[in-house]
Amino acid sequence: MYKRAIYWFKRDLRIDDNRALQKACSSSLEIIPVFIFIPQILNKFNYDERTDFVIKCIIKLTEEIKNLGGKLYCFYGDPIIVFERLIEKYKPEAIFTSKSFSWTVEEIEMKVESLCKNKGIKFFPIVDNFLSNITEIPYRKVFTPFFYEWKKNLDLEIGKPIHRINTPTLEEKDIFLLKNEIKSKPNLHWDPNKALERINEFDFSNYENTRNNLDIDGSSKLSPYIRFGVISLRKLYIKVKQISGNECQYIKELAWREFWYHIKYNFPQFKDLEFQEKRRKIKWQNREELINAFFQAKTGYPIIDAAIIQLKTENWIHNRARMIVANFLVKDLIVDWRIGERFFMEHLLDYDEVVNVGNWQWNASVGPDPKPLRIFNPILQAKKFDPFGVYIKKYIPELSKISPEELHDPINNKLPYYKPI
Repeated sequence: MYKRAIYWFKRDLRIDDNRALQKACSSSLEIIPVFIFIPQILNKFNYDERTDFVIKCIIKLTEEIKNLGGKLYCFYGDPIIVFERLIEKYKPEAIFTSKSFSWTVEEIEMKVESLCKNKGIKFFPIVDNFLSNITEIPYRKVFTPFFYEWKKNLDLEIGKPIHRINTPTLEEKDIFLLKNEIKSKPNLHWDPNKALERINEFDFSNYENTRNNLDIDGSSKLSPYIRFGVISLRKLYIKVKQISGNECQYIKELAWREFWYHIKYNFPQFKDLEFQEKRRKIKWQNREELINAFFQAKTGYPIIDAAIIQLKTENWIHNRARMIVANFLVKDLIVDWRIGERFFMEHLLDYDEVVNVGNWQWNASVGPDPKPLRIFNPILQAKKFDPFGVYIKKYIPELSKISPEELHDPINNKLPYYKPI
């Protein structure tokens, strides 16, 4: 039993079913819970609405910890500098955290672990926030064989409830004091307090039939909450399985997330290097005028532009729309998938660098994928998944009086709109 330990929250911003936190609490007399706003990461967010969402997550977590008798301390800066000061000042015997697998935070975590080793402090990175232990699944380069192994390796035991967090009183800031020092813009579209409400109201039983439709509320919209660990993946899986069985499409989507991490764990070069060796010498055209039209939602293809507008205004984009725009960028405009990956990084609230790289490589047909080439026709995609133009007209209201037949095909119909690139 440790007299005092630090618990480092990262992408597990909850008390419920948090195995790493439970382990820390059961192993220590005192716990100092901390969250660090890392400039290196916030710079990617441009201190925008996504930063505000994280702040709201931390406020929610602060209240949950307070209800158990503890206090969450918050910091802004380089984690190494923060931990050096905390270790020197408060003499913890151990640091617990949920293990990171993303490139950026994994590197940071390794430096903290090295610091602990040099200081003679125990460091416990505990694998959590996955439904399986991706490090133990036999290496599979194609999703279907992976899914088979994934199901055999599921670990769904719910973490033991935490009844009390005993935190010493320190002269450190909480989120209410720190948030005024961090730039952000109000997020009007996403609220971590609505996560459980969304889980309870969403019709998972009909997900297979609604997930691709752009004109209805048929997507779970849980990805931001999963990304920041606001909800328990295990409880989500159990609920969905009870409703639809473990072969349903939604559970496969949860498995896809872990497939990309499985690939990254076994092929770390994945971040910048095409998984398929034969696809590493594609001569991308990268025409600046086409890239700018894409970024500015001025391609002249309403379905593409509507999706880009949704992305930039809501920091989220429907999954079918993600595929349509990504395919358009790499297959029609012949633009390097890395440029698209960085564009999504700049805007997505649910941005996960491992999943995003995986999805962009999939769309570019350069990643782990049994099918060599997919080309989506944006006109046909619009007709199929937004048949009445509801999605397009929501985000491009100046086209609200145009018939769907004309709207979907800007090549053969002269619209009062940008000329198709």
